[in-house]
Amino acid sequence: MIPYAQGLALLKKYISDEKRIRHSEGVAEIAFRTATKIKTKYPKQKVNPEKVRLAGLLHDIGYGIPTGHHEINSVEILQKEGMSDIADIVLHGYVYEIHLLEGIDEKAYLPTTLENKIVIFADLVCDHNQEITDIKERILEIQHRKKHDIDRVLALKMAEFRLLRIENEIYDLLGGGK
Repeated sequence: MIPYAQGLALLKKYISDEKRIRHSEGVAEIAFRTATKIKTKYPKQKVNPEKVRLAGLLHDIGYGIPTGHHEINSVEILQKEGMSDIADIVLHGYVYEIHLLEGIDEKAYLPTTLENKIVIFADLVCDHNQEITDIKERILEIQHRKKHDIDRVLALKMAEFRLLRIENEIYDLLGGGK
């Protein structure tokens, strides 16, 4: 696994938008703090806070490719860069539902590991000002921002219950509920 500074350089190799970079840095820090708290509370959990931090940083690296879905592009870039362990946990959000609308039922697009769920959680609670928000509020913000992309809005609506379950799971592990 590469150090965080090298991960940031890799992100900047593909992404030039400062707002996206700041968001990714925020996601990385929220993911790291979340993973650290869970690992401290449940030492037997398979959670590597540094790995989760790096995945949070690189989860949107696929925005640097102008075609396709950025979520899938992120996985492909990280695999190409020799970072399969990170690629395994960056697939996030509602890419499963986006593909369902395209007639592709690919269960591999659903999160199965706690590390992947932490990255999803961190991405959704970190708004574009690096402020922590409620996932329900973030979903509404994304729907508003993407209102002209009807399929994205519909996919997000389809994913909402699943994403809220992830939020509840993480808050339960953190010990306080939402």
